[in-house]
Amino acid sequence: MNARHRVVIRRQSARRYVPCVIRLLLIPLVLPIFTQEVIAQTAPASSSTAEPPPSPSTAKKSAVTLGEVMVTANRRREPERDVPMHVDTVSAISLQQLGAKNLNDYVSYQPGVFFASAGGTGQGELIMRGVSTGNQTSPTVSVYIDDVPVGGSTVYAAAATFVFDPALLDLDHIEFLYGPQGTLYGAGSMGGLVKYVTVKPDASGFSGSVGGDISNTNRGGMSYTEHATLNIPLVKDKAALRVAVVDQHITGVYRAVGETPAGGDDRTHTKGARVQLEVDPTDKLTFNVTAMAQKIAADGLSMADYNLEGQPISGGPYTRALNHREPFTQTLELYSFHAGYDFDYGTLDWISSYQNFVNHSVQDYPDSFLDLLNELGPLLGVDQQLSSLYVDSQYTVHKTSQEMRLTSRKNPNVDWLGGFWFNRENVWEQYVLEGDNQFAQGRTSLIQQNVNAGFEEYAGYGDLTWHIRPTLDLTVGARASGNSQHLSNFEEGPVAGSPGGFREHLVSDDVTKMATLSWRPNDKDNYYLRASTGYRPGGLQAPIESTLLGPNPNAKDTFGSDNLQSYELGYKSSQLDGHLNVGIDGYDIEWHHMQLYTYTLGNTIIQNAGDARVEGVEMQANYSQGPWQFGASSAFTDAYTKNGSPELGIQQGSPLPYSAKWAGTLSGKYKFILAGTDAYFGANLRASTHRNAGFSGDSSDPNFYLPGFMFLDINTGVNLRNGANIDFYVRNVLNRQIPIGTLNDEAVNFLATVGGPMLVQMSTPRTVGVSFNVPF
Repeated sequence: MNARHRVVIRRQSARRYVPCVIRLLLIPLVLPIFTQEVIAQTAPASSSTAEPPPSPSTAKKSAVTLGEVMVTANRRREPERDVPMHVDTVSAISLQQLGAKNLNDYVSYQPGVFFASAGGTGQGELIMRGVSTGNQTSPTVSVYIDDVPVGGSTVYAAAATFVFDPALLDLDHIEFLYGPQGTLYGAGSMGGLVKYVTVKPDASGFSGSVGGDISNTNRGGMSYTEHATLNIPLVKDKAALRVAVVDQHITGVYRAVGETPAGGDDRTHTKGARVQLEVDPTDKLTFNVTAMAQKIAADGLSMADYNLEGQPISGGPYTRALNHREPFTQTLELYSFHAGYDFDYGTLDWISSYQNFVNHSVQDYPDSFLDLLNELGPLLGVDQQLSSLYVDSQYTVHKTSQEMRLTSRKNPNVDWLGGFWFNRENVWEQYVLEGDNQFAQGRTSLIQQNVNAGFEEYAGYGDLTWHIRPTLDLTVGARASGNSQHLSNFEEGPVAGSPGGFREHLVSDDVTKMATLSWRPNDKDNYYLRASTGYRPGGLQAPIESTLLGPNPNAKDTFGSDNLQSYELGYKSSQLDGHLNVGIDGYDIEWHHMQLYTYTLGNTIIQNAGDARVEGVEMQANYSQGPWQFGASSAFTDAYTKNGSPELGIQQGSPLPYSAKWAGTLSGKYKFILAGTDAYFGANLRASTHRNAGFSGDSSDPNFYLPGFMFLDINTGVNLRNGANIDFYVRNVLNRQIPIGTLNDEAVNFLATVGGPMLVQMSTPRTVGVSFNVPF
């Protein structure tokens, strides 16, 4: 069957309003802004408006005031306190001290951020501010390395199933940008954005480091990591080369039983390398060329068998019945080129990148699915009984991106930023559903599918900041985006949904907008009000011709975009001479035309169904005085459907998946002198209320109750006089064994409703380790 479709999708302005709680907050906060501006016409300028940004060649050498955290959230390097939205950072040093080894660990200290694992390292989706439907079509959180987006943008890239999961490879810090970032970062950032900021080459001198980590995990065994960096100046203050390598082995804690028994079934090996060359021919011109590669190889999924009542069913909380092994590999090759030139009025940035992102996985289907297929086999023309049934799939993403951005200097009256963006992705999906024959040699194939999907995105964007008064700023911005997609498919097999081949085409466009009002009455306080929008593009899907359960009347060849509007009111402050830093924000999100999966045995379709709303409050506080450091953060999130989707069984008011009503962290650290060396002792407490892994009542994707949890981590260490450090840590001190996620797979989850197991990720048992780093 050949089909060609051209669909133009345009947005209608959705009804917007601010909830009552935010309106009440606006009165005491916004009124003083204009009152003070009328009374005091000449308030002193804050530091963020008085200093121009550094030129490209000097940015990395700029001094930072003690206590300030510099971020690039708005595509400018500026203090975090001056950014009018919720931004948080975590340093690579603190992650190493805590024994954090993968993305699941990195985000566990960020209330309001959740990593929904789909099987282990590199498998899962990021969720921020509750913007999730559980089984996602494409990401709602974007991932960047410096200025380069990583991963695919469409459902055929499986970008919401396989997320880039970096080892701490020459990382400086991670930035978490909360709320939609559509104006500066484009599609797929409706919930927020995670940016990995790396260490840049230093042409002033030779340096390097070597380090490692050794740990032991209950139920598993030993894990170890080696890493090294080398910074080589090629021309004094003009050119430098930086090289970093990492090799990481993580023990497995899950046990496979059944046809393929194995202990430590999910052991994982990650290795990577990164090379950066920076050349600064003049004070105004800089070039940076980067090449990096990372490979993750896991022996199996980090999943156990549970029933929908929350009980393990294969012999234990970390046990899985398997008929076939489930290896997984994720490989990323990323090359980027960044040129910057400092004009007198602003900076021009040219950023080019190419990446090859490959995810290969094998997933064993449970006996309930196997038994059903064996029973229906003769009706489908399958003449063999099967002893196993599994999916072997590979997703290959070739992605090229080009960005050109011009950013003005900080001016007394108006600042501006403008840019152009182009992105081209080609995806090849190879999918096979097959099983081993029970009484004869060989295998039987039920579905063989080869898909090629193309996605091109082009956009122009910009923002403008008007300094109404030295203490009052108004920023407006917009991004006009368009995309062109094509999909070609060849599918065959007894349970194929669209036998034969077809080719489709789709064109869509969108406009995202942002407006921010920021008031800084002094150099300590910042009040802001922000309105912004975000979206995910619609897409193409196979025209379904057959299904084991009969035709699905909702199946269409296309699905539309979903979009949201967000309103955020916040306050940031630095008090007590910088010893105390606090932040609080409240937000309201309206999500329209949610993209949802519907599963009918043998085939999956996507449709737009229903609207949702997310309301929340986030708070952060850090205090340091003498040897003491304390931190606290929390997030209250109320995420629910507004009108539901009756045809899917999703009721009005149903909580959105993976959204905890409350999550929070507490931390403390005490510094002291031990035998003449600097030492410290720290503790971290992570807690959350319960989550749902799906929509309650969903007839296609059943819900699984994830209970609340509380984990305690402790660490201690010494900093030697030569700059070396040794850190000891214990993660999950109390050895709590709590379900924290489920496998996002429509077929497996659908079968759980008819007696099959739900695949559940458990918390990592108690881990005791030591890490070290020696600079030279």
